[in-house]
Amino acid sequence: MVSSNGLSIIKIEGMAMSGLISNAEIVDCGDGRARIIAYDLEGNIIETSCVEKDAAKRNFAVIKLYLKWSRHINKS
Repeated sequence: MVSSNGLSIIKIEGMAMSGLISNAEIVDCGDGRARIIAYDLEGNIIETSCVEKDAAKRNFAVIKLYLKWSRHINKS
């Protein structure tokens, strides 16, 4: 298992949209900040840097939608 730290949220969103992410979660960093941790199809861990918690929540919601949409698109 490989870990990639500090990747941009845009890169993780793109991977989710392309069906390359299997799951994601949001993790509290403390001080009102959070990070998104995603898992690719090979089990590798991909993390963003800590950002403001509200921003992380919004980006996490987008990633979850992209995950859902990519599963529907890839079935077609």
